[in-house]
Amino acid sequence: MGLKSKIILLQKVSLPKFIWYNFFSKKVVRQGKGFLIPFRYSVLDIARGAKIILHDGNFVINYYAPRHSKSEAYVRLDKNSVLEIDERTTVYFSATIELKPDAKISIGSAVINCFTRIVAAKSITIGHGVLIAPEVIMLDYDFHDILDEKGVPTNPPRPIVIGDHVWLTSKCTVIRGSKIGNGTVVSANSVVSGKIRGGVMAIGNPAKPVLEVNWRA
Repeated sequence: MGLKSKIILLQKVSLPKFIWYNFFSKKVVRQGKGFLIPFRYSVLDIARGAKIILHDGNFVINYYAPRHSKSEAYVRLDKNSVLEIDERTTVYFSATIELKPDAKISIGSAVINCFTRIVAAKSITIGHGVLIAPEVIMLDYDFHDILDEKGVPTNPPRPIVIGDHVWLTSKCTVIRGSKIGNGTVVSANSVVSGKIRGGVMAIGNPAKPVLEVNWRA
């Protein structure tokens, strides 16, 4: 990226938010070289006891919004939740990351594209080099309880684990209890509702491996 491009990019950053969250707020913990980089119209809602922990990569929010747009990206942490970022992770415009009370999301490094929604009530782990396309939905719980005859919930939150170098393509859905192995591609509009081994293309509802793949960005 040339100097001119860097200057144009920096002009889109919300400087007051950048200074506040990186140098004054106790809700962002920098344990390495990474910075929280909020572009204009980034919305951060961090409750008491919640933390964003940054290691050696920048956490970029509301990236690549269209010119003259007021599109927002949302990062919301409810009380005592933790969002941990290891290496560079970029959240595009109109995407949402939300953590319910006491939940945790850990991200190695990822690109989270526009209109994607990631919501954790328990735990979501995303590996390194993960590409998440537009309009992906990732939920580790069902929002509402489904009760048995004794009134006991039958659908509690269950952790989601996404391996390294995974590509979740447009409009796919990953639901509670899912685990996706390293190097796998999940096809557009597919629904992941269980375990998928690494190194495959998975298609359908529920998503099933159809062939072995080796992909690169």
